[in-house]
Amino acid sequence: MPTLRQVVVPGYVWGRQPREAKIPLAEEAFDRLVEAMTRPLTSEERRPEPQKAVLEPVEISADNYELAVERFNEMALEKRWGDGLPLIPPTAEKIKWMLSGTNRSPDEIIGRVSPSRGVATIEKIAISSVMAGARPEYLSVIIAAMEGLTDPDFDLLHVQASTGNFTLAVFVSGPIANEINMNSGIGYLGHGNRANNTIGRSIRLCLTNLGHTWPGVSDMAVVGRPSSHTFYTFAENSDFSPWEPYHTGRGFKKDDSCVTVSTVGSYGGFAVNQLSGRTVQVVLNEIVQGLTRFRRIFNLFKRGEANPLAHWSKHIIMVYPQAANQLNSLGFNQERLENYLYERSSIPFEEMGPDEVNSLKERIKGSHEGGMLLADTIPPDRIRFFEEILRPGGRIPVLISPKDIHIVVSGSGTGIPGSVVWMSYIKAVYEWTSHQTRKISGATLTQEGR
Repeated sequence: MPTLRQVVVPGYVWGRQPREAKIPLAEEAFDRLVEAMTRPLTSEERRPEPQKAVLEPVEISADNYELAVERFNEMALEKRWGDGLPLIPPTAEKIKWMLSGTNRSPDEIIGRVSPSRGVATIEKIAISSVMAGARPEYLSVIIAAMEGLTDPDFDLLHVQASTGNFTLAVFVSGPIANEINMNSGIGYLGHGNRANNTIGRSIRLCLTNLGHTWPGVSDMAVVGRPSSHTFYTFAENSDFSPWEPYHTGRGFKKDDSCVTVSTVGSYGGFAVNQLSGRTVQVVLNEIVQGLTRFRRIFNLFKRGEANPLAHWSKHIIMVYPQAANQLNSLGFNQERLENYLYERSSIPFEEMGPDEVNSLKERIKGSHEGGMLLADTIPPDRIRFFEEILRPGGRIPVLISPKDIHIVVSGSGTGIPGSVVWMSYIKAVYEWTSHQTRKISGATLTQEGR
């Protein structure tokens, strides 16, 4: 839309009262808005020249290959194609090599990438994967992750453009993780593993190049996003887990290989069980105490006011294998553990204050009527449940559903002390979900993921 008329309203007004900032800014812009909408169209505006993107190979000449690579990297930063780290030039040969990892057509469209809604194709994903230093064996994993991120129900706009400093978790479950040597043990969120690091970096470059995001231009994270070059990319430790793979709880078969993408905040360690001598029950109590802090959503919710502290939340809890085996001996699997934490962190109705009860009633009413941020809204299939428990004898959960707790086994399984690691963040703001699991398919260079 090359002739679209624009009115720029300056000022950052998040969290400020309407009379203080928002209404004066709107009043100041009102005349310009009316003028822009009523001024007669020019001949150019009536018949704008068609705009068509032409993608042509980029040629770089230099005295030697090393200098050409350096010039490519300089150009990539100038054109906002990179992430600030050195890139592998995506030559035609390299792209063909990367595409050998999938049997899917290079022209296949996966989806559109927010905020600019750029089209993600298999070939474009392969180009970013080459630049990230990935191997063809990883391509099917990267494609599946991009399928999840471009799902129409996934709130990619929020994590791509918000001023908040949150990020993405990307984790693989199923046999392909071992086949491509992903790290699920010591240091699984750190450096030193090509699969983990370049899968995450490939996704980063896809989001940059296809979503057209850049710090301070469209990605407005105030201090930047944690692990922004690779996100938190890791694998489930299936070798030492006593439980079914994570994805079986999301409707997939045990032998499937899947990748999950989820918006998360920074991560924290909860309990170093062997070092501190804490029992698993103590660890569970600490997790419950952490969840009950989200009771604040009841007091802080005000209909029509965007307050992240009042939004519903979701949680990914990575349990190290020793703790998982101890929990298993107590009769827990992932589903039972999710339900246990959900129930234990719920608040008896009799302990709810009048303001908390009225706040929840208003949230229920707004969920019926619509017009609220999705992060504040109770989904239609859960409204009746909340209506029924809001009475003496009821227990009020701080989460919408037990399915907002995600249990993943990761970390050392060799007797070295491990931590229960917790990632939490609010639910989706602009779409219904910020958590997607996709089956990996189309792989050609691995036995799994075919």
